[in-house]
Amino acid sequence: MRPGMTRPLDLPQDALRNLNRLHRILEAAKLLNSTIDLSEVTGIILRLVRDEVGVDRGSVFVVDRERQLLRSMVAQGVDDQEITLPIGQGIAGAVAATGEIIDILDAYSDPRFDSSFDPILGYRTNDIYCMPIVNRNGGIVGVLELMNRTRPFTEEDAGFLAGVSVHVGLALENARMHKEILEKRKIEQELVLAREIQQNFCPELPESFGGVQICGNIEMCDEVGGDYLGYFPLQNDRFIIMIGDVAGKGIGAALVMSSLHATCRALVRHVHALEHIASILNETFVETTAPQTFITMLMMLVDPKNRRVHYIRAGHNHPFRISPSGEVKVFEDVGGPPVGLLSRLHYSREIVDLDPGTAIVIYTDGVSEAENALEEQFGMERLSSVMRSYAGASAKEIHAGIRHALKGYVGDSPTHDDSTLVVLKLPD
Repeated sequence: MRPGMTRPLDLPQDALRNLNRLHRILEAAKLLNSTIDLSEVTGIILRLVRDEVGVDRGSVFVVDRERQLLRSMVAQGVDDQEITLPIGQGIAGAVAATGEIIDILDAYSDPRFDSSFDPILGYRTNDIYCMPIVNRNGGIVGVLELMNRTRPFTEEDAGFLAGVSVHVGLALENARMHKEILEKRKIEQELVLAREIQQNFCPELPESFGGVQICGNIEMCDEVGGDYLGYFPLQNDRFIIMIGDVAGKGIGAALVMSSLHATCRALVRHVHALEHIASILNETFVETTAPQTFITMLMMLVDPKNRRVHYIRAGHNHPFRISPSGEVKVFEDVGGPPVGLLSRLHYSREIVDLDPGTAIVIYTDGVSEAENALEEQFGMERLSSVMRSYAGASAKEIHAGIRHALKGYVGDSPTHDDSTLVVLKLPD
């Protein structure tokens, strides 16, 4: 045979071996595609490899890129304990970092080998064959580590491992994506439930109480939110309205809001003085939440018979009042720090006498700070202008007018904060 020419495949044994190898790879691919459960897939991988190439133990590690770790999905002889390794550390970590196959006949002679696991597991690692598992794009998604072969590896064994590795990578990737979809779906279902629970927290406001018209609601920007609205009817046609805005977003703020809801209900039943309610709330959240967690609040006691409101503003937006003639003013006061920020605070109430037919607007900063597509805020002046245009209207009409103006201003831009809006109107 001339130099440079390849030897033709003229031996039946060669063809038979190649055919058998292809058959085994196809059978392995079928098994790997029989499930999309990540634990089952990794278990199938190890059974296939052990039966085919002859090793005593094996481990399948999945790459966690976010944390730069390898996590063992199946590690034989470890009693279901998860093994985690930083990428780049140990034999498996080195393979995950470089993508190169490592074949060591004497594990203890290799400085990359971490021998600390052997005494813990009661095992003696003699030799290691470690290879990367790659996805369809060539990215490393896992590592297969085989220990203590029962016979020397042949070229056929290496060919089988190389051939089946593509299918292993696809199976791992599909199983990982399936697991992520299931976890995402579970989180979405839990968030829907949490949203329903939060919506049940929002009180059913009467259209009027003691002759005062009432209209209010909360609009959440996410599945769960950190805005609070409380309504508590009292004797002599009086009632308390509370609104609050928990610092932060998401589930953390929602949990604090839930605690606020329960605490306020318990307090108002036994403590009617606004100063005491505010002080107890403050101490409770100083003691039970992180230092960076606080709540801006407005607590308002409405006394329609005396045409008077008593209120405490704890770091919250100033409420507005609208006279029947259309004059819009803010409630001017010093106020106090947000609830949960500083210990041993003493809040003082403000008392304001109101003319007949006066409307009051209280809100969270999700109203005044709503942004349009240019990231410009709705602002206090625009809010005042809208309120002025609804002078003399009912509480329901004022509320609807402000919400309509907000919706028109924001348009299709995503909202980044919850917004609570309550309108009260005294009888004429």
